[in-house]
Amino acid sequence: MKENKVVDRELSIYIKEGYDYYRYLWELIHNSYRVIQNVYIFKHFDDYRYQLNSDKQEDKKEIYWNASYYEKLIDYIKIIVAFETFNKALLLKKGYVVHNINHKVNKVLNEKQRRGIPILVRELLPTETNIVYEKNSLANYFTPNASTINFSHLLNENYQHILKQDETLVYYLKDINRKRNRLHLYSDFRGAFSVQDHIQKWATIKDLCIKTIWKELEEIDRKLEEF
Repeated sequence: MKENKVVDRELSIYIKEGYDYYRYLWELIHNSYRVIQNVYIFKHFDDYRYQLNSDKQEDKKEIYWNASYYEKLIDYIKIIVAFETFNKALLLKKGYVVHNINHKVNKVLNEKQRRGIPILVRELLPTETNIVYEKNSLANYFTPNASTINFSHLLNENYQHILKQDETLVYYLKDINRKRNRLHLYSDFRGAFSVQDHIQKWATIKDLCIKTIWKELEEIDRKLEEF
């Protein structure tokens, strides 16, 4: 369970302003970028491509085996973790709720959120700042432990209408998320594939993932420089 101080800091993003607001968003986006940079196949892509392309078995060394098998599942998890954090940071930036709404506070908004419909912060929280600042009042609007919305919701049409992410990227994120969600049935990665198609697929995923997060990180960096 999250400590109260951690929960309070997370939820305070809804009422932060100025530097503190953008600093918190920067932390989320920076963490996303750090995770995506540490995806094994991304870090070693050139060597992986060479080893995968080679017809010689002796060329298929550690990077080939790690990227193809031992690190693959971990890479899936890293990619999803990075974009779960990143997408929620973007939603916060655009004024949307990312934490699960307490049904005891607002049953209608809770039901809409459960159906994958984005909720604006102003729909949930009172406009009177003094009410929100009252002790514990902010936490009461959300479920205990400050749980957040399901990542699969962030890839649906409703949320993507707001996030406006590259359709190819979203397609691959959905595919990776499906595989990640089958962890409880994971046994091995099997099946034949075209080497060139496989390389192109992962080159595309790598470029889209890194460029998408980096672009937003640069923007938030520039915003912080204004303070």
